[in-house]
Amino acid sequence: MTLETATSTPTAVPPGLILFGRDERHRPHASRFAAGEKAEAERAADLMGMHVLEISNDTHHSLAAGLPLGRLFGSGKAFVPFVKAEVFDQLVAAAGLPDIAVPVRASAKATGAPPASGGGASGAAGAGGPGGRFKAPADWPDIERGCLVLACAGPSEGWFEAIIMYTKADDAFELQWRDWPDDPLITRHRSELGLLPPVAVQGAKPGA
Repeated sequence: MTLETATSTPTAVPPGLILFGRDERHRPHASRFAAGEKAEAERAADLMGMHVLEISNDTHHSLAAGLPLGRLFGSGKAFVPFVKAEVFDQLVAAAGLPDIAVPVRASAKATGAPPASGGGASGAAGAGGPGGRFKAPADWPDIERGCLVLACAGPSEGWFEAIIMYTKADDAFELQWRDWPDDPLITRHRSELGLLPPVAVQGAKPGA
């Protein structure tokens, strides 16, 4: 008796597209959308002043795989969360565009832009440890001023590096986003922070 093994060819994934752009504070946003959402996503990009990159090669697929899924709203706009500066630079290069600051007229702030709790802190990077380096807490009780930690930007926004600038009552801290030093400070409780590997903290630079 001969056993026949059925083989199947992987179904090609239809190309989708990526929306990306900067907001009024020059912060990078990007997300990916399925091919079936193409028309709606393009309309959202037009409303929000964003760029559109159609996924058409391996480089585009690789970039899209690392991006959060976007979400379309009934208003015709879309949820396009923050991304790392280096990821945004790769998108700009892949699209063959100059990195022009295009204001995002609707960057889904209602669904979780970084919340503000104080004034800007563009000159506060000196809160690090010796030699301007950030401190790496070994555990949550070790978190103090000058430490580099992870903080959540908001619902569906993801986690980003932040610097502990000030301590507050009730085990809370005021933090500065490492990649967006001109943004207002944010407030987070100790239990809402994440720890980074010491090696990552030691190699980090302000605004990197």
